[in-house]
Amino acid sequence: FPSHDNTRDELRQGDEVIRLTGMEANLLRIFAQDVGKPLTREQVTERSKGQVSDRTVDVQVTRLRRKIESDPKNPRLLVTVRGEGYMLIPDA
Repeated sequence: FPSHDNTRDELRQGDEVIRLTGMEANLLRIFAQDVGKPLTREQVTERSKGQVSDRTVDVQVTRLRRKIESDPKNPRLLVTVRGEGYMLIPDA
């Protein structure tokens, strides 16, 4: 799993720097608070303090996956838990 620099909103994987938008970084922080636990769209919306709405959670998760997943269409780090929401699994 890439390491995160909180001061710069970027991830590092080896020598590669992955820049995150403020919203992507916030979303990653939200999931990192409950690693291994599924979060519903409503929980993500509530914890984002107005940065993301329940209608845009899916879009933002897709954008974040494009940056952190080796295969965004088959995510292993930020997974969908059917009927529950999304879950961060950093040890994948």
